[in-house]
Amino acid sequence: MALLSFQNVSQRSTDGRREVSVLTDVSFDIDPGEYVGLWGVRRSGKSTLLRLAAGIETPDEGAILFDGEDLAQMDTEERVRQRRRGGIGLARLELRPRGNRPVLEHIAYPLVGCKVGWDEAEALARRVLKRVEAADVEDLLTGELGSSECVRVELARALVREPRLLLVDEPATLASPSEARELYAQLRRLGRDKDMAVVIASREAHALEGAPRIFTVDNGRVRSTDSRRKVLPFRRGGAEPSAS
Repeated sequence: MALLSFQNVSQRSTDGRREVSVLTDVSFDIDPGEYVGLWGVRRSGKSTLLRLAAGIETPDEGAILFDGEDLAQMDTEERVRQRRRGGIGLARLELRPRGNRPVLEHIAYPLVGCKVGWDEAEALARRVLKRVEAADVEDLLTGELGSSECVRVELARALVREPRLLLVDEPATLASPSEARELYAQLRRLGRDKDMAVVIASREAHALEGAPRIFTVDNGRVRSTDSRRKVLPFRRGGAEPSAS
């Protein structure tokens, strides 16, 4: 059974008086342990797709099944509980952490309400910092972090509950080119974790190198070909997705 399944999902938004289609009839499956890239230009719909997959938004039409349960039919509290059970982690790496609090506290905060004591929460935060190669920032405040450090701390925060599905949005927006290359290598290592499906969304083709399957989002549509409606990969060696 697929871990995540989009079934004829559509999402609209309002632009002034006009209704705008953000995603249109999107269908695909992601299996446990898969490493998947999601490519699209800015405003193509890929960030909306990730928020829907995380249960932060609900679709106007269609079903979104996570481990067989329809996120679209859950209320807000049920979707939050699904994420807290270690189901889904969303790392929005284009954003800096809000406020100015200790890094360990920031990373451990998602464990609040998960019946985890604070000492254990800090230990888990230290472990994921080490996993993303950022153990040296644990004694800093979030306001003291550099751009690349912010990215790794937000990634650690998404990993702290050991999710079965990790969603990463624009991984290197805040990083320099050399820092971005190091981060992409880190994401590829995470993608080899067979206990966790990883989806990386980016408008940079280099961020998706090494992904066995790459989704292409264009004006809210996902290109698909086969009976499972998997989307087309990039051409080998190319920087743009192949045509449908």
